[in-house]
Amino acid sequence: MPVDKRISQQFDVIVVGAGLVGMSCALALRQSGLAVGLVEARQQSMDPPTTDDRDWDSRIYAISPTNAEWLAAMGVWSRMVQNRVCPISQMRIFGDSPEGRLRFDANEACIENLGYIIENRQLEYALSSAIKDAGVHLVMGQQSCAVEFHDRHTVLEFIDGSQCEASLLIAADGANSWLRGQAGIGTISHDYHQLGVVANFKIEKPHHGIAYQWFGDLGILAWLPLPGNRMSMVWSAEESFARELLELSPESLSEKVARQGGMELGALHCITPAKAFPLRQQTAGALVRPLLALVGDAAHTVHPLAGQGVNLGFEDARVLSETLAARRAMQSIGDWMLLRCYERARKRDVLEMKCVTRGLNALFEHSGDWTRRLRNLGLDLTDRQARLKKYLIHQAIR
Repeated sequence: MPVDKRISQQFDVIVVGAGLVGMSCALALRQSGLAVGLVEARQQSMDPPTTDDRDWDSRIYAISPTNAEWLAAMGVWSRMVQNRVCPISQMRIFGDSPEGRLRFDANEACIENLGYIIENRQLEYALSSAIKDAGVHLVMGQQSCAVEFHDRHTVLEFIDGSQCEASLLIAADGANSWLRGQAGIGTISHDYHQLGVVANFKIEKPHHGIAYQWFGDLGILAWLPLPGNRMSMVWSAEESFARELLELSPESLSEKVARQGGMELGALHCITPAKAFPLRQQTAGALVRPLLALVGDAAHTVHPLAGQGVNLGFEDARVLSETLAARRAMQSIGDWMLLRCYERARKRDVLEMKCVTRGLNALFEHSGDWTRRLRNLGLDLTDRQARLKKYLIHQAIR
């Protein structure tokens, strides 16, 4: 007996993928007046995140001031528990010799802070509650199995035989995007053969809102300030060493991380299990096709050493929603020329971030004496240039 493939829902836009970037994109488009459907294969909980002071999420994000303002303008920021958010006052970067040091200070740049450290589940809940209140139609627990691209509309089919129709599809379904693959868009990838090891710690000394980063023979170690006497670690290292870190007891890991960071925050006590994720740089061959746009990890992934992955995704969502809002009175929102405006607007920022992260990682991978002297001298000279540092800060936080 044939399956009844009826159109069950019609939208202006369907966003596929309900991660942070997908939800922010759906919310921005809905607030611009579009009818938006948000599709996610997983069932997601809408329960408020814990406020238990003993329970901290190991997935932490550094959110730029510009993106924080955008989230606040959409009514997201106020939905988070504010005492679980930590502003960054300074960034201190260390090379692999005593003279290789660089400090970025919010006060010196005449800005309030350099960004905010936020738990994933706090931001996820704030976005999910905002999209629900805004009237985004949620299609949860539905696995997409096919997509059709027509002249002026698309049809998304699910495994139960139901379908949704829209004038535009947005792929926000991650680095292994199903929708990107269905559209025939390839990717260019670079595997760092590294893992990012993450864990949270209680600290002996106050961090004063300072984020730290060390470049050395054992990889790139970052400490991000959390509220109170806590910090979150990201250690990007070669796979073999990263796996050794994962096998350490909490006590041994705490001691190793503290010593690698020069005991800057005193003794550490691990409060979340160490986890790891593979590090790859990946870029889609195109950000748009007629009736389709890519955002977030579906469009690009970068090394976490600059802490800009989710920020690039939020900027995708913001620029795409602003582009459609400004031009849709003149063009269909799925029009390829309109979507190309979004692609052109994003390509420069994404290319710059790719070059910076890959270049820095490559520079500190080489262990020759001249390379070591050059990179540490570069940090020291930059630290002496107040105007240059102020410029770099304003470039980083936009």
